[in-house]
Amino acid sequence: MFKKSLILSAAVLVILAFTGCHRNQGPKRAEPVELMSVQELYSKGETFLAKGRTTTARKYFDQVTLREDAGELKDKATVAIADSYYEDGTVDAYSEAISRYHSFLAFHAMHPLAPYCQYRMGLCYFREMDRPDRDITPAQAAKESFRRLIENYPNSEYVADAKEKSAEADNILAAHEIYIGDFYLKSGHPKSARARYQKVLEAYPNYWNIPLVTFRLAEAEKQDGDFENARSHYEKVMALNPDSQMAREAGKN
Repeated sequence: MFKKSLILSAAVLVILAFTGCHRNQGPKRAEPVELMSVQELYSKGETFLAKGRTTTARKYFDQVTLREDAGELKDKATVAIADSYYEDGTVDAYSEAISRYHSFLAFHAMHPLAPYCQYRMGLCYFREMDRPDRDITPAQAAKESFRRLIENYPNSEYVADAKEKSAEADNILAAHEIYIGDFYLKSGHPKSARARYQKVLEAYPNYWNIPLVTFRLAEAEKQDGDFENARSHYEKVMALNPDSQMAREAGKN
């Protein structure tokens, strides 16, 4: 009986030893990972960008820019990274996008994507525009970016929209001058007010409310004692918008 127990114990030890050896063979060798092609990486980036997953999209576009076999997709991925920041829609992201678009233009001014980058720079500034009584720097920068697009790439598909948005930027800039002119007029500084209103008429002739600017200029001239020019501008108001309350007010002067 004792002999049989000894034999059985030995057999169990052999089995355990075998099992232990099998378990301690270490981790299995990882299966080889197949590298994605440049086109696949770029397509993945596009898919995630379309879904608004900009951070993930950037990871794929970054990989494309680092590949030696990227070819023309390297430039497209570089611009796409800037696009991803544009889509983030924050002030810091717009700043980063502008920097990347500008960098691309600096080295690829004649690239097929150059007009697009110039247009997108303008859009970044355009999206940052605020009320006329706030910082007008974005409106000025937007207008300048669109101007460069129109002058440097006149046949671009983005020119028409750039002209429309440039006009909107002009309205902000004109309204800013009117805002300051109104402050001067109300505070008894008619000469400074006249300068602001006159600037609007000269620099922004397509401003949407020229009759208002003309009326305010006449008011400033009247306050400044220049009755002759004031009368002339009152008459222009009546001619520009004869049925308005301003025209009726102008007619009293």
